Amino acid sequence: MFKPLIALSSAAIVALAPMTAAPAMAQSSSSSVPKDGSCPTGFKQSGSNCTSSSKVALPKIGSCPTGFRASGNYCVGDGDDYAEVRDGSCPSGLKASGRYCVK
Repeated sequence: MFKPLIALSSAAIVALAPMTAAPAMAQSSSSSVPKDGSCPTGFKQSGSNCTSSSKVALPKIGSCPTGFRASGNYCVGDGDDYAEVRDGSCPSGLKASGRYCVK
């Protein structure tokens, strides 16, 4: 007689489980960024983040995008500036600027 397989190893469960993870979100400019070294100009440390009420920042990858300036490990822009790390082509409404997409 055959006995039904009741238990699966955790590796088999992982291999058989459907992919449910959400797609990775692009890193975009924000008034609160994870602290990486010193906080950028115009930002203050708040726990493990750097925050600002009037500036936005995102991680510096190569040269900063148009409208942003380098500050330590970050690219900093004014509060109404927007950029995100580029992954392939830029979404509609944004244009490429080095490794970034900007408004």
